[in-house]
Amino acid sequence: MTGPQIHHPFPPERFLPYLTTSDVAALPKEDALVVLPIASIEQHGPHLPLASDTLLGQTIIGRALERLDPDDQVWVLPNLAYGKSNEHRSFPGTITLSQATLAAVVAEIATAVAAAGFRRLALVNSHGGNPAVLEYVARDTHEKTGLIIFPLFMFRMGVDYGEEPEDEAHWGTHAGDWETSALLAIAPELVHMDRTVDLEPYPSYPRPVRHLTLRGAVTFAWLTGELSVAGNLGDPRRATLERGERIIEGTVARLAEVLREMATFEMPRPGGTGHHAGR
Repeated sequence: MTGPQIHHPFPPERFLPYLTTSDVAALPKEDALVVLPIASIEQHGPHLPLASDTLLGQTIIGRALERLDPDDQVWVLPNLAYGKSNEHRSFPGTITLSQATLAAVVAEIATAVAAAGFRRLALVNSHGGNPAVLEYVARDTHEKTGLIIFPLFMFRMGVDYGEEPEDEAHWGTHAGDWETSALLAIAPELVHMDRTVDLEPYPSYPRPVRHLTLRGAVTFAWLTGELSVAGNLGDPRRATLERGERIIEGTVARLAEVLREMATFEMPRPGGTGHHAGR
């Protein structure tokens, strides 16, 4: 292609907005999937760019799309770069939507996808503050439109990212080891490792806890500014290019498999006898 281009880093042949309305009408949609990338613009400590989640999401989706077979009917929409990031609101540069705004935007995009005749939509998200909103929007919009919707957080696909030290496993949720490593692998020129030397990586509890944890099954509501002065939750000083490359490759490979399966997925047949309980 020559001239203005807006598809990067997605393959142009899978970029839905490059088609005409007649092209979209003529697409075979019985076994097809539309992908909506969703991310955020938010602080990532003193060393990573505001667009970290967006860079990771777009890069991984783009590389996964490149691995699909030419016959796979998977189409991608432009990235929705703004998400629900109010946990980072106190840090300069964060641009956040409310949950109501994010939900409304995603629901209206999904409704338009359904109106175009598509049967499946993947909400492929790369920001940890979005999943709860996307999950309820997916169910509500599915109920209203019949569209099969997949609310997917790309870093919760069961990929083995390797063992972490106990403190990083407990606290390392934002701009720490794994996220800094991943950015080193895709955009090293935007990573300022010299600014991590004096970072304090972890908060501390004023009283001992046994069950409550930031990343575990029993958690608590928090704002980043309550837990970190600099904005990081985790130790970026441990980050390495090699680990980042493993994170990216593992996520890309799994996402390609998942997208291919989503494109032909049908809802399960109902189980049971067909009789309502109590009748």
